[in-house]
Amino acid sequence: MTKIKAIVFDFDGTLSCRPRCAYDKYKSDVHYVFPDLKENTIEFESVVQNLLTWDQYGTINKDYVYRQLVKTYNLNEELVDVLTKRWLEDFHTFSILREGVKETLIKLRENYKVGCITNGNSQTQHSKLEYCNLKEYFDSVIVSGDLGVHKPDPRIFHESCRQLGVNPSEMVYVGDTFYADVYGAHLAGCIPVWIWNDEERHCDTDVIRIHEFIEILEAIDKIENQ
Repeated sequence: MTKIKAIVFDFDGTLSCRPRCAYDKYKSDVHYVFPDLKENTIEFESVVQNLLTWDQYGTINKDYVYRQLVKTYNLNEELVDVLTKRWLEDFHTFSILREGVKETLIKLRENYKVGCITNGNSQTQHSKLEYCNLKEYFDSVIVSGDLGVHKPDPRIFHESCRQLGVNPSEMVYVGDTFYADVYGAHLAGCIPVWIWNDEERHCDTDVIRIHEFIEILEAIDKIENQ
């Protein structure tokens, strides 16, 4: 049997429903850049979908995303800095938690230490957690922008273990990005759980995968009884 002492989560796409958050944010950007385009039209939606494609689930720097926007639509290059600044200032206000997040965290805290490790800008990530009123549910919160080390670097996972007072083999890490979260946790000697609800995304590797957040309780039970 495997003894688990801590469950640690990524934020974007794991605790939050990032695809919806990004969609709403990019709709706001399109309104800002193209005020004459009417929402719910093919023309409006095509710009939003382009932004989502360039965004690549949040793994790409926003400077790149907005440079693609400027290049594709022949816009003023000054918009890159303007839109990037807007992203840092207000993206947190578009945060939407996955169903059952708070209830599940409360349940987990009955038996485990609970933490969060998230890549990103310090201001942006802390603002998201505060906007969603999540910090009170965690025994440790680590933002890569504060630490200067980013997933998948094992050091960020080991720092979480240190703060929680557990060994890597006693920590389950749940995330949606395979490279940063699953691979990173694996490198650190933690137990990775991949949350990804796209049934068409194939994975032949033997990794624990859940499709909805609330499935983490069942996954942990399965891990502990292996």
